[in-house]
Amino acid sequence: MKYIPLVLLAAALPVAAQMSDPSQPAGSSSTPDSSQPADPNAPPSTNAADATPVGPPMTNTPGMANPADTETVVQAEPLDQATAENARSAPRASTSTTTSSSGSALAALSPDPFSDPLIAQIVVRYQKAWDGDKKETKALTADIERWMKDEPNNYLLMAYLGSVYALDSRDSWIGPGKLDYLKKGEKELDAAIAGDPSNPAIRLLRAMNYYELPAIFGKHRAAHDDFNYLVQELSGALPMSYALTNDTRQAIYYYAGLSFQQFSETAAARDAWQRGVAIAPQSGLGGKMQAELSKLK
Repeated sequence: MKYIPLVLLAAALPVAAQMSDPSQPAGSSSTPDSSQPADPNAPPSTNAADATPVGPPMTNTPGMANPADTETVVQAEPLDQATAENARSAPRASTSTTTSSSGSALAALSPDPFSDPLIAQIVVRYQKAWDGDKKETKALTADIERWMKDEPNNYLLMAYLGSVYALDSRDSWIGPGKLDYLKKGEKELDAAIAGDPSNPAIRLLRAMNYYELPAIFGKHRAAHDDFNYLVQELSGALPMSYALTNDTRQAIYYYAGLSFQQFSETAAARDAWQRGVAIAPQSGLGGKMQAELSKLK
């Protein structure tokens, strides 16, 4: 498989690297808390080269910086458990207000959901899990399940739990357990959408997961519909209250085009890729969309 479902585009890692303290939202400053010791039970990093993941590789997705898709790639160090707890308890970024030239308020927009400090931290740990660190996979699953008990209405966190369950399925022995984890993942992703249907990050996560599933699972149409919804949000045909980064918007258009192509909707795919290229022609995803456009007849 060529692409990745789960974690999300080149937005979260750059945001995490720009923060002086990963536990603080973008744009804030703080003094690192040296009183928080690293968890001695935190799983070691084991980059298993021979791991055989279920699903697409971790590239070209929101929250996951890919050297081919970003002009400047910042290598973020994995965070320990204490830092993870700090990130979870950090205040969320507030909404911003767009103003007209006359100074009147036009709309109050929330920041890109992928800029949340907890999500940025999850992305780093998820990459370790995707690379084959089974201990990290189990630890991340347990952490998100625990966090969900404290924040049962955090629907983006719920969507990530569904994504991590897919890795648990990968790491399970062949048998009922594999399918059980996939079903749990589907349940969490669908519940996240039901809880916050207009959140583009949640819908993008589900769309990418379902796009990558084999056709036998019958989820490609659901992925197509999710991408169509996202494209309509970007166009203004549907309301959206988030100020998405260029990376997130390009990721939506790129994968939407791929999904549309699964259903031989060439005109829709071309329109999505053209819109995506116009955002940032020189970016990595801009180049990929130009390459896809060159293949169309």
